[in-house]
Amino acid sequence: MKRTTLVLMATPLLFAAGCSATTPSAAPAPTTAGTSAPTGGATDAPTGGATDAPTPAPTSTRTSGATGSGGGAPVSTRCHTADLKLTVGEGDGAAGTIYTPLIFTNRSDRTCTLYGYPGVSWVTGDNGTQVNDPFKRSEQRKKTTVTLKPGGTANAVLQQVNAGVVDDAECKPESIRGLRIYPPDETTSIFVSLPGQACSAKGVGLGSVWAIASGTKI
Repeated sequence: MKRTTLVLMATPLLFAAGCSATTPSAAPAPTTAGTSAPTGGATDAPTGGATDAPTPAPTSTRTSGATGSGGGAPVSTRCHTADLKLTVGEGDGAAGTIYTPLIFTNRSDRTCTLYGYPGVSWVTGDNGTQVNDPFKRSEQRKKTTVTLKPGGTANAVLQQVNAGVVDDAECKPESIRGLRIYPPDETTSIFVSLPGQACSAKGVGLGSVWAIASGTKI
């Protein structure tokens, strides 16, 4: 968290005020965008189509005592898109709502952290065209920083409305290929295959996503 210190010194005829400069968090290193539309499994996002903006965490998570090559500020330990493998776990449903864990696995050789919400949207077609609006953020979970060692896992629950229970005229159901996922604070997405149907009418039957938590269970 950035802190600003204000110091006031008084004399009979002069007042001086000063404040410390803030140091911006280091921007994440750019990653290579996805190439072509995947045929299954967790791969890079299909090209083209509308995309939802990534969901930023309030601040970058840093490791205490760790420094960059210049020996200055601590280096960011946030998990980048290239560090992660995404899969869909076994879901459950009730009253027309489907709950599915989206599982993040650290496939890198370093420990990294996740905090907050991923950006999620339904996509269709070979170019990954977005269907309806992005998933909303749910308050079912409190946001916490999850530390993933190499091979470690975390999950964000996807809460989706069964398009079949919504009136077709209102829903305008459309076949989807899967999900476009942006890990927190990242601008490169991952495509996850999850065929089905979703409402294409704007704002109707929107999905929601829970904050990321450790493990693979809902």
